[in-house]
Amino acid sequence: MKCGIFHTPFLDPKRNGHQVFEWSIKVAEVCDKAGFADFMIGEHYTVGRENIPAPDLIIAGAIGRTKNIRFAPMAHLLPYHDPATLAIRIGWLSQVCQGRYFLGVAPGGWKSDAVLHGYEDTAQLRTPMLEALEIMEKVWKREPFKFTGEHFKAGFPTAADMLTIDEPIAENGPFGGRENLEIAMTALSFNSPSVVFAGERDYSPISFYGGLDQLTKHWVDWSTAMEKAGRVAERSRYRVTCDIFVADTDAEAKKRAINGGLGKAYSYLLPVYKKFGLLDRVAKDTGIDIHVDDIDMDFMADHVWLVGSPETVAEKIQHMCEVSGGFGQIVTQSFDYIDNPEPWFESLERLAQEVLPKIK
Repeated sequence: MKCGIFHTPFLDPKRNGHQVFEWSIKVAEVCDKAGFADFMIGEHYTVGRENIPAPDLIIAGAIGRTKNIRFAPMAHLLPYHDPATLAIRIGWLSQVCQGRYFLGVAPGGWKSDAVLHGYEDTAQLRTPMLEALEIMEKVWKREPFKFTGEHFKAGFPTAADMLTIDEPIAENGPFGGRENLEIAMTALSFNSPSVVFAGERDYSPISFYGGLDQLTKHWVDWSTAMEKAGRVAERSRYRVTCDIFVADTDAEAKKRAINGGLGKAYSYLLPVYKKFGLLDRVAKDTGIDIHVDDIDMDFMADHVWLVGSPETVAEKIQHMCEVSGGFGQIVTQSFDYIDNPEPWFESLERLAQEVLPKIK
């Protein structure tokens, strides 16, 4: 099994762009040295606790200071970009990364971001996302076209459109060709349409943990869509995202999690998850008779987060694999430990070097 990190990140909203950028680069360096496979970076425009509006700039800054880890915007919110321009930028950045790049795409989930870009709400975003994907795939084929859609206009030039007839058209396609560009999509809810969409298009699924039956459901939905499209679904492509903290003992890990960036993030996330029913199946998994409204930090640390010693965290991941059927990568969420980074960096290192080797 591999491990990755999903660098949304969950931040103190008082952090400025310089702090967030430098923190992101440092976390990437630590993860690379520890042996992480993937570093995925969120894209949000108006959410103060998730404030990275340009994940590609983080990637450009980190690629030269790391050696092995792969990077991905997770995800570019396609309705908010000019798709032809974005296709060129993605292709060029993948060349800069020399294969250490993959792509996340999404419509966008926050209403405030949608309003910023002129939409009434997120319900309007699926159609422009589909239109954007159509244009991007056309651009990557490097064949002349003209496109006028409901939301976007685009095209690809012919030789006659260049300054001179012998002026070459820039080669800004994905590194190694489109067939070598992995595309991934995230899934948050139990009946997420994203996993089906991903399977239909041969995109990789990233499931946010919402209970063991949700992990199974996401796999079944994705693998079924893959098989209907004539493809083989491989569990090595299935990523699962959780909240993880590793320390010497269970007690110390719980203390560092609740009193640090993870706990601070959940002072904001816990009410959101309760509001949208994202903890119902998580509570059911524990076998404890508890109403969702009564779930607190202690309950999350003891029964939901993957918090504990390396042995405890390994046991929890092993149990998830056995019940769900397995997955190829465990992904930890990223948290704000800027003011006291060492416990977080230790947790990341121990996840990769002590926990993962114990998973069968």
